Amino acid sequence: MESFNKYIDVNSKNWLESALLDLKKDGVIVLRGIERKANLEKINEKVDYILKNPSVLGSIGYFQKDHNKKIYDGFLLGKEVVDFVANKSVIKLIESYLEDEIILNEMMLKNDLGNGTQYFPYHRHTGRDVEGPKDKAFGCGAILYLHDTEIGAFCYALKSHTLEIEENPESNLSRHEKKEEIKKNLRRINGNMGDLVIFDERGFHGPEQPVKTPRTVILYGFQSKLLTSNKSRTGIPVVISDLVNLDLHQLNSIGVGGGTRSE
Repeated sequence: MESFNKYIDVNSKNWLESALLDLKKDGVIVLRGIERKANLEKINEKVDYILKNPSVLGSIGYFQKDHNKKIYDGFLLGKEVVDFVANKSVIKLIESYLEDEIILNEMMLKNDLGNGTQYFPYHRHTGRDVEGPKDKAFGCGAILYLHDTEIGAFCYALKSHTLEIEENPESNLSRHEKKEEIKKNLRRINGNMGDLVIFDERGFHGPEQPVKTPRTVILYGFQSKLLTSNKSRTGIPVVISDLVNLDLHQLNSIGVGGGTRSE
């Protein structure tokens, strides 16, 4: 598979405008320079601790539902992660893209173990759980790379977010009538520690598999507040004192005061 090595430096002039244009064009972007190295190291120290031991009888540790991955509630990693996800510039970018205020719809630490199997197919989100037209952007996924990532990285079919969902609601790439054409545009999104991948949910995506290289990321996403009736996809636990640095807009964007669709 071809690699996608393009990134946007958030310290460069007019980066927000460039990011918005590229996201509209390709359906995926990589932002570099959002977080300080010291904070990334703090996050990784906590991640390393969590991934050493499973949660048993309420003890702090990872959850494992199958032999392919370990997961953990992302915000419970602490204030550094809360502040990162609620980054004002990223919120502004996604709100501009979706043309609406946003709400956090999921949030997790995910450690793919690299066991050489393909357990998570390339897919897209077709908006079955939101209201309104499905061919309008309704959500953006986001992935924070916690280490330099190539083999096993997130993959995205460039421009596949422009394929109409109303005409063909198929969400699994292997079953889509245009699968061979779409596969030609699949790219492995390489990145450095601290890079943030943002993508339109409507495009085909997923981790590169099968591989034998483990991958650790923080995976989350935002959706239109209007199209979700201001409800997150799942409940997202957080330590209240970790919200201390957030203003009202940031709090609303991560779901404080909203509902949950899975209730």
